[in-house]
Amino acid sequence: MATNKPQSRYSAGATKKLRLPKIGPPKRKGLFEEYFYAFLVIIFAVVAILGVAGGMEGYNAVIAGLWFAVFTWFAEQLRRYFKEKSSPAALKKEAQKAKAQLAATKVPLSPNLKPMIGPQWPLKTDKEPAQAGAKPATPGKKPVFVYERPTLPDRKPRLPANWPGRQDKKPKQ
Repeated sequence: MATNKPQSRYSAGATKKLRLPKIGPPKRKGLFEEYFYAFLVIIFAVVAILGVAGGMEGYNAVIAGLWFAVFTWFAEQLRRYFKEKSSPAALKKEAQKAKAQLAATKVPLSPNLKPMIGPQWPLKTDKEPAQAGAKPATPGKKPVFVYERPTLPDRKPRLPANWPGRQDKKPKQ
């Protein structure tokens, strides 16, 4: 009687070694940087509450809280600007690495494949003769899309009743 267990595919021969990419340690963010907008709200609330507790009117305390929060926001933006401005070489290296990896992962496609985006139909140019029923292209205009009805080789195309060239038209009364 046959067993239900699948056979093992392990062979005692040489196994293929797999090279894993080395990933550096992730950049750590501080608590203030991680939850920056939450801290802005906390700064606004604390300054407003302390202002009211210190004897300010409610409206003035809220305005003072907003000023402190806005000043903190601008200071953080200025800090980020100078931090990015001081290390443009590191950013360029990272961008070059990303481009190299993207170029390495592209696989050449078969010339028989049709593009998903872009012109699907043949372009009509000024040099091609105009089709029956189509307006002739005016010189100086860009080429436009021309739709050709797909038909099977052994069948005649079915044209609507108002197309020119139809043999079995109803007589006008």
